[in-house]
Amino acid sequence: MAESLNTVVDSESNELKREGITLRALVFGLCVVFWIIFWNSHAEYLAHTSRMNISHFPMVLLCTYVLVVLGNQAVRWMLPAFALRQSELLVVLAMGMLAAAVPAYGLTSFFLGMISVPHYLATPENQWSEYIHPHLSDWLIPTNEGHAMQWLYEGLPAGQVIPWDVWVVPLFWWLSAIAAITLGCIALSSILRKQWAEHERVSYPVLGPPVELASAADAAPGEGILHNRLFWIGCGLIFFIKAWNIFSYFNPSIPVIWLGQQWFYFARFFPPQHTGVNFFTIGFAYFANIDLLFSILFFHVLYMSEIAFFRRIGFTLSAKTGPGDAVSGLQSAGAFVAMVLWMFWAARHHLKEVFQKAIYKDEDIDDSQELMPHRTAVISLAVSLLFLALWLNTMGLEWKFAIPLTLGLFIAYVGLARVIAETGVVYMSMPINGAGITDLFFHPGDYSSAARTSLTLFSAIRGQSKAMFMVPLVHIAKLGEVIGKQRGRLLGTVVLTLVAGVGGGIALTLYWSYSFGAYNFSDLPFSAYPPRVYNALVNAIKEVPEYKPERYLFVGAGAAIFSAMSFLRYRFTWWPLHPMGMIVPVGHAMHSTMSIFIAWAVKTIILRVGGAALYRRSRPFFVGMLVGYALAIFASYMVDQIWFPGHGHHMHSW
Repeated sequence: MAESLNTVVDSESNELKREGITLRALVFGLCVVFWIIFWNSHAEYLAHTSRMNISHFPMVLLCTYVLVVLGNQAVRWMLPAFALRQSELLVVLAMGMLAAAVPAYGLTSFFLGMISVPHYLATPENQWSEYIHPHLSDWLIPTNEGHAMQWLYEGLPAGQVIPWDVWVVPLFWWLSAIAAITLGCIALSSILRKQWAEHERVSYPVLGPPVELASAADAAPGEGILHNRLFWIGCGLIFFIKAWNIFSYFNPSIPVIWLGQQWFYFARFFPPQHTGVNFFTIGFAYFANIDLLFSILFFHVLYMSEIAFFRRIGFTLSAKTGPGDAVSGLQSAGAFVAMVLWMFWAARHHLKEVFQKAIYKDEDIDDSQELMPHRTAVISLAVSLLFLALWLNTMGLEWKFAIPLTLGLFIAYVGLARVIAETGVVYMSMPINGAGITDLFFHPGDYSSAARTSLTLFSAIRGQSKAMFMVPLVHIAKLGEVIGKQRGRLLGTVVLTLVAGVGGGIALTLYWSYSFGAYNFSDLPFSAYPPRVYNALVNAIKEVPEYKPERYLFVGAGAAIFSAMSFLRYRFTWWPLHPMGMIVPVGHAMHSTMSIFIAWAVKTIILRVGGAALYRRSRPFFVGMLVGYALAIFASYMVDQIWFPGHGHHMHSW
């Protein structure tokens, strides 16, 4: 995959590079941003259709991007002067990647749900008023004064207006923290781009299909991926399989082709295996390194065997996940932290150059390709870390917690971004977050009630542990190579997209909440999730969680095994296991195991039969799979809006 992206970069002329971030690309990109915010929010809150942004290349983005590429091709045939060029399409893609991380299961739902619930759902039974409210700051939590939160969840009574004033102060301070985190993410994405993309040749599999689609805009007449027969075979096949089920919406007696959410119980004590086939996952995984795909499967089997073993002997670290299940999670977390430390160690020479450029303005060091000049990036990162630590301390966290939480947050964000940039596994959450890394340094009894409340409240911007904007920013930094040397414009585009997307997403969510009642969304972040989190907080305050030092053994084992495999892979070219395989097979990624196996098996056969040449020729089929999948999801949404408004069907999920 690195080859295909670099080929695009090398083949671009200087003229095309200058045409990347044009006014029409920005205007069209903003339209795409607002469309993504609207469509995703509508599908989740009101239409109740497929989950549109639970992955790292959200379905709302894929559908929109496919429609844009196909529509642009039609314009190219009829009015060539008005068609977007490849680099302009990639600007639209970059803006869409950021926008898709905002609505619903991105930032807004979990964030607004967590900060709006404490005063509204407090009852004598749940004891929130006694244990939580004393530690909540008015500048972070909107009050229920004037029934503002009640109306948010139940809808505005006739004649009432939306109480926007209740939200001004809390949103200002929360958005300041979000801005600080995002600034740090932009800086890190800029600092690490050259190390990852040029020195380590990270493959960025997620960018493979959309970049190949965008290449159609500059292809000669009759050539390009949209004129490839394999592309249309893959598109038609998957569209037929997915779209067939639309007929069952009208007549339930029509048999359904059901390939997802299937579970298989292998043997006693083994956790159930997800055997559903997800073409969405396969399409991206096909562009990943084959050794990495195999390693993910290998460690999945190993973890499942460990879980069965510990269940059999009755050893448990977490009653919540079942006997033995936490063991694999802790090993993955240890490997995750070790990966980040190894990553920074490997980048030590590059980081030295970054700081030389930032401090001494060394003219021999070129930073013209980056999102930010190195000096600006280093200062931005320092400001981000300092502001966030101060913000956390002000909200109620002692410095001994605020500092490791701040560092742990960015360690987790950078780690997840690296995993996605290398594996292409679109369903993946952080094995350990900033709070989890902080927990490694403290005993559960060290946390005061105020500290526990602050940590819980800060999790409002955690979402699904998808690292907020870090993953799309890392990929946008890579896309900058294809878009061209327009550093100032690209950074401005990122900032414009974030301001418009976050502002629009929050405003639309609040408007629809007051108009229809957030409880009527039947959405996890507004219904079951916040009460569950705050009830767990009360229990943790009333009774300190049990301290189990054995967890350090498994975290340390994960870190040690990852380090040993990293050394072996560096020292011996024949070593078959990629250490990153230890990190992926937990959490949401467990749903992708069967799909990853199919991608690995097919790619292995193709490489054995025809080598790299056959692999390159086969790529259009898998890009076509994604296009057919996206068109089927869009068709299902349109059918739901016409014939089943408000009672949609879930065609796409894990």
